[in-house]
Amino acid sequence: MAEAVSGEKRNKSAQIDLTQGDVKSGFFKFMWPIILGNIFTQIYNMVDSIVVGQFVGGKALAAVGACFSLTLMIYAFCIAVGSGATVVISQKFGAHDKEGVNKTANTALVLALIVGAILTVVFLILAKPLLMLLRTPANIFDDALTYFTIIIIATIGHLYYQMGSSILRGLGDSVWPLGLLIFCSVFNIFGDIVLVAGLKMGVAGAAWATLIAQLISGIAVVIRLCGKKYGITVNLKTLRVDGKTAATMLRIGIPAGLQQFVMSAGSSVIQSFTNSFGSDVVAAQSTVIKIDGFIMLPMMAISTASQTFVGQNIGAGKMDRVKEGSRFSISLTIIISLALGILLMIIAPYAVRLFTSEEAIIYIGTVGLRTLGLFYAFMGVSQTLTGIVRGAGASTMPMLASLINICLRILLAYLFAIKGVININNELYRGLWIAMIICNCINMIIMLVYYFKGNWRSASKKIVQNQS
Repeated sequence: MAEAVSGEKRNKSAQIDLTQGDVKSGFFKFMWPIILGNIFTQIYNMVDSIVVGQFVGGKALAAVGACFSLTLMIYAFCIAVGSGATVVISQKFGAHDKEGVNKTANTALVLALIVGAILTVVFLILAKPLLMLLRTPANIFDDALTYFTIIIIATIGHLYYQMGSSILRGLGDSVWPLGLLIFCSVFNIFGDIVLVAGLKMGVAGAAWATLIAQLISGIAVVIRLCGKKYGITVNLKTLRVDGKTAATMLRIGIPAGLQQFVMSAGSSVIQSFTNSFGSDVVAAQSTVIKIDGFIMLPMMAISTASQTFVGQNIGAGKMDRVKEGSRFSISLTIIISLALGILLMIIAPYAVRLFTSEEAIIYIGTVGLRTLGLFYAFMGVSQTLTGIVRGAGASTMPMLASLINICLRILLAYLFAIKGVININNELYRGLWIAMIICNCINMIIMLVYYFKGNWRSASKKIVQNQS
């Protein structure tokens, strides 16, 4: 029997019911903490590269960058569980089904432990072979292995933070995860400065600072969920896996996780192409990826907010609000992505200088950012559409679109950059970014067709059927 979550408890825990009130104001109120949280997440990720690049040097910066695509592979599995939890909880919250929310939260936390333990063991075994497979340059290999090994050990802490934050956002609370992120980001910055700049621990110091920060964030978010702030019950007695709930979460989450895994695995192949150009291009590409991630933050926040917005309103049966909120989020994405892309083209060399003072790296990084600048709308719209349809429980099509995207990107990157089909000023590495632009455009077209013509709105019915 569904049980309503009281309005009193919602107010005390800063939860937002996105099924009520003005669509735009509610969307913005929920989204702004996610944007700020994403900013601090990216700062969290960028600090390692900035401190290492400035205090250790370009080769150390390249070593950190060489691990990035592999780190994304780990995070892909974290998304697999977290995405399913967000969708199911947001729909149950919208339907005022307290029992369903409880089952989902407890099941998700147990799955996080299982998945985290498996990932840690598997990637510790595969760390060295994977770096070898990516043809990591010999002059940065040892540092890259050291950094990646420590980051792997941090997996469970990261997974619990991501899972816990996904649960809180599904319940309509985007503020508390922001506060925790700010604290951990500041802690990570302080740790980097002390361990790398002060104690001269090199890339290992940056990795240890990240590990400690992620462990703190994972513990803190679990403690938060174990309290009574959200009208749910999470404790040692309730922490168990509900079979039907787990099946529903995995049905939604596995395609989402596979989508991220395929993208990160493909990025690893692209990384191997990048590595063939030497450590300067590897370091430059590392800065491009970090700055690119920063530019994408608002679009990622819109996608996350859209997922929760659609989930809650589908749970409440308010399809008119789903339509209105979807159109608003897409329009907002286009405006923001174009504005930030133009700004990036102007400030590109200054942005790269944050990471390094080596002119060769600055030049290559600037070329990459200015190549991508005007085309962020392709990626942004794809992200937002993915959040919208995933909020309804439809994860398969975004996964297929991403599979097409990355397969084509690998092919084009190989032809453009390695084989030299596109050769601008004898700088073959430009082909890596041109391939990315073309494939993001194709991905956006696929998702637009699915948004207007697909049956994603009916996917939520399967959630109800599986839970009944």
